[in-house]
Amino acid sequence: MNKELKINTISISLSLIITLVIITLFLFTLSKNPFEIYSVMLGEVFGSFYGFGQMLFKATPLIIIGCGLAICFHASLFNIGAEGQLNAGSFVTAIVLVALSDLPFILAFIISVACGFLVSGLFGLIPAIIKIKKGVNEVITTIMMNFIILYLVNYFLMNFFTVPATQRTIKIPESFMLPQASDLISAFQGSALNITFIFAILLALIIYFIIYKTRFGYNIRAVGFNEIASAYIGLKPARITLLSFFIGAGVISLAGINFVMGYKGYYEFGYTNNIGFTAIAVALLARNHPIGIIFSALLFAFLDFGGLAVNQIIPKEVILVIEALVILSIISVNKLTENYFNKT
Repeated sequence: MNKELKINTISISLSLIITLVIITLFLFTLSKNPFEIYSVMLGEVFGSFYGFGQMLFKATPLIIIGCGLAICFHASLFNIGAEGQLNAGSFVTAIVLVALSDLPFILAFIISVACGFLVSGLFGLIPAIIKIKKGVNEVITTIMMNFIILYLVNYFLMNFFTVPATQRTIKIPESFMLPQASDLISAFQGSALNITFIFAILLALIIYFIIYKTRFGYNIRAVGFNEIASAYIGLKPARITLLSFFIGAGVISLAGINFVMGYKGYYEFGYTNNIGFTAIAVALLARNHPIGIIFSALLFAFLDFGGLAVNQIIPKEVILVIEALVILSIISVNKLTENYFNKT
């Protein structure tokens, strides 16, 4: 077991134990029975194919967005704009699908997804260019880009593409909808899980290969590790910054497939429900490792769907506190573990 994997395994195990202890004590202080709550959450998620499918459905966009963010994070580019980039890509994908409804599915699928990828990627380029030309921190620009993109999408949606009295686009043809899990296993009936989950897993494997097994991935990590030193060995940090932001933002747009083609059949303003921000925590918890992002996304999806099951016992805000505790615990323990192994 290499050193990095050893540190990650120990720190995540320790932090999960510590988090569980803290949450248990926290629930006791609220006069709630934590074991009853754990039992209800586990039963709701793992007690039926429906609950399990819903957890996988919620994990799907988190995996895709987390992988897109990881590309930027490996280059030391803190992209906070996933929420806007996701909305832009999803919106464009949906309206292009409607416009190409006369084309064969595969052709319409490729064109619409490519358009969504391109538009999100271009929005990702804006903070990258500002950073390169003016040295403005990308955290500020990507946060502001979220507002710009969301208002732009809302403007075009409400003025040109909306179905009257709604905040959604026209439904895409039924033949463009992706296969559901219930089509293969009837026990998943009622769950929104669809083939996009398989796509998300494959995407994580591809991103892993690109980051850790290719020259391009090596260049990204080199620039992220030390931009000045990477320039001395012949790399071009500015070009890496542009490519990382463009590809990362483009990948984020692919998460829209899960909702537009796998679930509702249209783009609806506000459907993302801040999932772009949640995915930041998912990527950070996994230390930007694409395979780790799969498990990190599953953990958040479990807390999200399991939290719905215990809403009558504890308010949703408590679940949000638990999610925050998980993040703080893992980040803190990870740092302590890393320092310990560096000294020994």
